[in-house]
Amino acid sequence: MLLQNLLTIVAGLLVPAGARSIQRSTSKTSPLIATQYGTVFDAPVTIGNQTFMLLVDTGSSDTYVMQTGYKCVNSTDNLVIPERDCLYANKTYHISKTYRHVRNEMFGVEYGAGLASGLMAYEEVSMSGVTVNTQKIAISNNSNPMGDGVNSGLLGLGYPSITSAHPANHTSNSTYWHDRLVYSPVLFTMYEQGMIDPYFSLALAHTPQNQSTSFGGYMTLGGLPPVNHSSHFSAVPVEVTDNIPLWYTSGKSVRSYWTTTVRNITYGLSRNNLTTNTTSFQAFVDSGNYISYLPSAIVDSINALFSPPATYDSDLGLYIIDCSAKAPEFGLSLGDQTFYHDGSDLIYQTSEGVCVSSLASSAEVSLGDVTLNIIGVPFLKNVVAVFDFGKNEMRFARKIGSGNTTSTLPVSRALVRYHSQYGALIALFLALTTSLMV
Repeated sequence: MLLQNLLTIVAGLLVPAGARSIQRSTSKTSPLIATQYGTVFDAPVTIGNQTFMLLVDTGSSDTYVMQTGYKCVNSTDNLVIPERDCLYANKTYHISKTYRHVRNEMFGVEYGAGLASGLMAYEEVSMSGVTVNTQKIAISNNSNPMGDGVNSGLLGLGYPSITSAHPANHTSNSTYWHDRLVYSPVLFTMYEQGMIDPYFSLALAHTPQNQSTSFGGYMTLGGLPPVNHSSHFSAVPVEVTDNIPLWYTSGKSVRSYWTTTVRNITYGLSRNNLTTNTTSFQAFVDSGNYISYLPSAIVDSINALFSPPATYDSDLGLYIIDCSAKAPEFGLSLGDQTFYHDGSDLIYQTSEGVCVSSLASSAEVSLGDVTLNIIGVPFLKNVVAVFDFGKNEMRFARKIGSGNTTSTLPVSRALVRYHSQYGALIALFLALTTSLMV
C-alpha cells in the first residue's frame, strides 16, 4: 500500500487548488507515471495483494501481469534472451492465495510491439480504490521485449470482443488474432457489479521533451479527472470498426476498439493560414500508442510544414525532425469541435536523443490488407477524454491552461511551481516507484 499512498499524496500536491473541486470521487482517481519520454503511461494496479504499474491501453482489452520466472523471447527467431532484455520491472507476479486457474484456456495476444502469452486466471484486482474479488485476467509467462522499466504488464481498456483468451488445447501464436474466448475486462466487471458508472476518463500530462520519467496525468473510474477543461464536450459514437474482418471479433459485427469517425483535419503554418482536408475517415483512440497513424496524404503534408521540414526514414517508418523544430498547427475535428495539438506534443525525443514526428502514415501499421488509423497519445495530451461503454460513446473537452490557447494541461504549469516546493518528494516518489518494482 505504500506505493498507492505515495501516489495519492503526490497527486494531491500536483493538482492546482482551483481544479480540485472538479473531482467527483478522489478514491476513484489514480495519478499516472509517464515513461520513455512521455510516450508510455502507467497506472498502479493491485493483483492478488501485489501492486504493480501497468501500461494504460485503450487500444487492447486484456489485463496481464508478468509471472515470476517468465521467459523473455526475442521477436525475430523466438530465442530465449535474458529476462532483463524484456524491460519489464523486476517486480513480477507470484501465485497468491486468491489465484484460481482457468482450465482449458490460455492467454495469447499480439500487439504492434510484440507477443505475450501465458495462463488465464481469476484474481482479486484493485485499482483507484475499487476492488473486484474474482476478475478474469492473464498471467503472462512468455513475452517479447515490451516493458518500459517501470511497468510489469498492461491494463487493457477496450471492448470485450478483442479479449485474448483462447482454447488451450490447440492455439498457436499464429492464431492470436482470432479464435477468441471472449470475457469481461476489468472495468466492465466493475460496472456489472455496481462498483462504478460505466465510463472512465483520461487526462494525460504534457511531459518535458528530455525527461525520461515524469508525472503522467490521471485516470478516473466513473468520473472526471482533476484538471481544468472546457465545459463543452464533443460527443461521438463508438462505431464498429469497418476495416477489421469478422474473424477478428469471433465472427460478429461488434464494437472492439474505441473507434469513431474523424470529420476533417486542419493544419497550417499558423492559425491564420490553415488548410482543411474534408475527407472523413474512421480511427480508434489508443492511449498505448505514442504515434498517431493517419492517412498518408494528411501526414505527409503536415510533416512538410515543420521548420525545418521533417525527413522520412524508411527503416523506422517515421519522420525524423530537429528536436528544436517549430511544429505546424494541427487539429482533429471530432463531433462539433476541432481539437488542436500543442506543438510540443508533435515532437518526441527518443532515448537516443533523436526526435521524430508523432504523426505517421497508417500504412505503416497495416495488418495484411487491413489498414487502421490510430489517434494516439499526442491527441490525448490535449483533451479530457471520456470513454463511455454504457452509452457506447466518447466525449472530449479541450483542456484549459491559464493564458494558453493551445489546450495545455493545467497541471503542467503547476508542476513547474510544485517542483520547486516539493522537488524532493517528487524525486522520492519516482525513486520509490522504481524501487518498489524491484
